[in-house]
Amino acid sequence: MTDLSKHEKIVDRYVEQNRTEEAVKLLFQLIVKYAKEKNFEKAEALRDRLFEIDAMALDEIIKSAEIIEQEKSEAMDHNHMDIWSDFYSTLTTEEKNIFYFSLKKADYGPDEPVFLQKEKNQRLYFVNQGQLKLFFSQNDTEQLIKTLRPGCIGGEDTFFSISLCTTSLVTLSPVRLNYLEQSTFLEWQVKYPALTAKLQSFCNKKGISGPDILKKKGINRRAHERFKVSGSIRFQVLNASGKPIGKAFKGDLSDISVGGLSFFIKTANRKNALTLLGRRLRVRFVIPVGETEVEAEQAGAITGVINHLFSDYSIHMKFDRPLSKTAVEKVGMYIEAGRRGGHSGKADKTAV
Repeated sequence: MTDLSKHEKIVDRYVEQNRTEEAVKLLFQLIVKYAKEKNFEKAEALRDRLFEIDAMALDEIIKSAEIIEQEKSEAMDHNHMDIWSDFYSTLTTEEKNIFYFSLKKADYGPDEPVFLQKEKNQRLYFVNQGQLKLFFSQNDTEQLIKTLRPGCIGGEDTFFSISLCTTSLVTLSPVRLNYLEQSTFLEWQVKYPALTAKLQSFCNKKGISGPDILKKKGINRRAHERFKVSGSIRFQVLNASGKPIGKAFKGDLSDISVGGLSFFIKTANRKNALTLLGRRLRVRFVIPVGETEVEAEQAGAITGVINHLFSDYSIHMKFDRPLSKTAVEKVGMYIEAGRRGGHSGKADKTAV
């Protein structure tokens, strides 16, 4: 047991003996020691304890808060603060400390992946040193999208939404960066909504996301023409052996191609929607085509989950095996005929 831990036991004994003044004095000394050791989590926990023991010990409560803030300020990496000054300048002192001390550090050597296309990434990266390449892979070729340098952000498209990476980020040189965990950001949405709003606004202004960059460069990441459709769909989650888990759920079709589809579900629980990302599904669906219907059953993986208004989520699925071209062409022909004016076609061709 360390000396500081022993002193915490003494504080407990003082409290049991109703020696409040002595407990407050010793607790204040402990807070100062932990703060100077840069153990801010412990210092703040003891400050909360100080408030519980004697809420009227205002002098110690105020002074301990000031000391913690001062020590935090001195502990900050000034190079990092300079690089990201345009963001930190928008924050209050409290928000600045919350944000900075929630960041984690990571160092990479040359040619190391930070995140990879078609995989999960739940971190927001802040580049402090070095260079990285953001690129898109398709048909065994790689296309450079952007070179990231100090002051650039990475991973924002998967950090603020529920989707797999549409691009890869790999180092070109030794790299030093900070990152924020998505789980921390989600906690802040309840505890510090102003901070989360400022961070999202900054990222929106700082740059455009992976999918938006691809569109801007004229890169179509989907290999097949996609049609907007309406119809019902039933889906079941599959285990690693390809066996269904639990009951089937219902959804509403949104669009379809030879290689995949998307559909809408309704859930008030974001965690439930997040759980689907990367999972494998078996789907059965029916698409009205004039007086007939196109029915199909497919298995595949969820590549994206997008949050819309009113608890609606669009689920984006890639098939294991291509759907019959005949079936998709039949849907497309019906839609085209509707556009020319005989019936109300349910959709338009898209390349999204």
